[in-house]
Amino acid sequence: MRLSKTTTTALLASWIILSIYYYNIFNLIPFSYKFKTKFYDVQLINNVSSHQYTNFDNSTEDVLLNTPGCYIPNYESKLVFKEAINYKGNCGPRAVFIEKVSDDKIVFLINKAKLESYRKNKQNFSCCYQFVSRSTVPTFRDVRITYSPCILFSDGTITTLKEEVITVTCGLKPDKKVKNIYEDAYMMIKKKKNTNEGNSNENAWNVLLLGMDTMSRARAYYNMPFTMRYFQKLGWLDYRGYNKVGFNTFPNVMSILTGKKLEKLYGLCSPNMNHCEDHIIWKKYKNAGFRTAFGEDNLSLPDTFYNYGGFEIIPTDHYMRPLFLTGEKARGNIICTKKIPSAKHILQYASQFLDTYNDENFFGFFWINSYSHNLIHKPSLLDKDLVNFFENLPLSNNTFIIFVSDHGIRYGKMRYLMESYYEERLPMFFIWVPYDFRERYKEKYKNLQLNQHRLTTPYDLHATLWEILKISNDSIDITVPEACPHCTSLFKEKSPYRTCADAAIDKKWCGCHKLVPVDTKDTDVFNSLQLTISHIQNKSQHVETKNCMKCSEFKLKTVLRSHSYVDSANNKTYYVIAFLLSPGDVGYEATVEKDGNTLKELQPTTTITKYNTKGNCVVKTFDRSYCVCERVPKCFKKHKTK
Repeated sequence: MRLSKTTTTALLASWIILSIYYYNIFNLIPFSYKFKTKFYDVQLINNVSSHQYTNFDNSTEDVLLNTPGCYIPNYESKLVFKEAINYKGNCGPRAVFIEKVSDDKIVFLINKAKLESYRKNKQNFSCCYQFVSRSTVPTFRDVRITYSPCILFSDGTITTLKEEVITVTCGLKPDKKVKNIYEDAYMMIKKKKNTNEGNSNENAWNVLLLGMDTMSRARAYYNMPFTMRYFQKLGWLDYRGYNKVGFNTFPNVMSILTGKKLEKLYGLCSPNMNHCEDHIIWKKYKNAGFRTAFGEDNLSLPDTFYNYGGFEIIPTDHYMRPLFLTGEKARGNIICTKKIPSAKHILQYASQFLDTYNDENFFGFFWINSYSHNLIHKPSLLDKDLVNFFENLPLSNNTFIIFVSDHGIRYGKMRYLMESYYEERLPMFFIWVPYDFRERYKEKYKNLQLNQHRLTTPYDLHATLWEILKISNDSIDITVPEACPHCTSLFKEKSPYRTCADAAIDKKWCGCHKLVPVDTKDTDVFNSLQLTISHIQNKSQHVETKNCMKCSEFKLKTVLRSHSYVDSANNKTYYVIAFLLSPGDVGYEATVEKDGNTLKELQPTTTITKYNTKGNCVVKTFDRSYCVCERVPKCFKKHKTK
């Protein structure tokens, strides 16, 4: 049958319109998701995007958060992040690969062409592997590992996976002496056998919590644009009013994991972290039958738990520390564990963890330090790897993914700027919510969206982790965050009138203010400076130092900035002042409260300059910020300050 010209034209037009329509829908999400989601998921992404960025977005060009209880200016638009120079360091190339054949079998694959670059004299080589395990003798700060005998292997050798961590050594044999030319380390997940603990509840919700140190929301958007675009495209939730509750990593991470009062934590976690393990949320998930995993890189910092004795007993089902104890080395901007950056080891292992327990329930906590902790690090080097990681996660439709940090940049010349006051206090916090959860719990999901534009804290995140567990197993009794009894999960709407006091955020760390410039000649600014500098001088003179060394006497060099804000509810004024002291150009940021005619310094007054290497003569590391060392004249005996 021959179609008329009019009919042909109409059909062609319809075909073009339908092609464009389905092309646009089909390309809303990355390729890895196209065959994992149902058609309604695609529609849901459209709805989430318009709902999220229109109905719930009360920000303007000048305001990041604007509720009756919390005002945060859009400091991000004025703060420029000067990234570290890219030193183009690398760990590889990797020449030996290990792949899984089954749950307990692995195969060694040698890329002989790549290995050629390591044996320049073309001599014959041999390779052997060792299994690495945590020492059976508990050690303070968990620093010991043991190695099995080194067993020879060749390309294609298959063996039983006895331990998760494996090292490979290849060497030459000139004059009967082995010369190592290649060393590498790997971590392959060894699946725990299913028990009768009930860890395959199909109605349960899994959690993957991935942390990245020293990443404010502003820094994330500035330094990791590919990841941020990916989040926006997929409808990840973005909490712009997430405020830290403590100075450094430990209090902010432990607030997420335990919800405990910080002053109590230091006692609970002594002499090592196993003494407070029962209060950590992953233990609650483990007791409920979930498989658990923990990993953190860049152990030389020291890591989050190192200063508190570490874990003498392995705290989770899967534990990455033995891998990094095989040896981390700095290469330019990155930290390598043999031929792979430590952070990429974490991403690979986290992906294995999800893949291995895709049909069971799990809680994974992984923390990356090595691409962002110090100012020499460069987060953008990990940007595309993160996108690839998130895109290719072997997700079932019941996994929450949380991408979070502890605080923003605390040191360096950026801290001289007023905007850095907010930068330090507002870490990034993003959540991926499973599609099925959005459908089944519409009200909870609506509140998750709404709370993106409310003041939130690590205590709220802790309560959220509890409620995810409660939804998974209704027989579990939820424990409210001890440090914030009135804090609830993010599944419940936060009041727009919520203040830092309501959220248990100390005045020192509260970012809910509009800072107003104040002249440095102002009487209150002058008196605040005198009060603060006097306190630092007094502290400096009582620092314990090494033999024949003492701390120089500090004097004011210059005021970097001075601002104030008013707490109308309590009729108090606060002065935020940053200044440099000499010698050493050591910088500090202080907050002073004025109540009537009384001035009170809010503790701690923290240094804002780069780690003070001029204070290396101190006995206690934490005192380094308050000391510039000088030698005591004519001293030949042990000297100790009063």
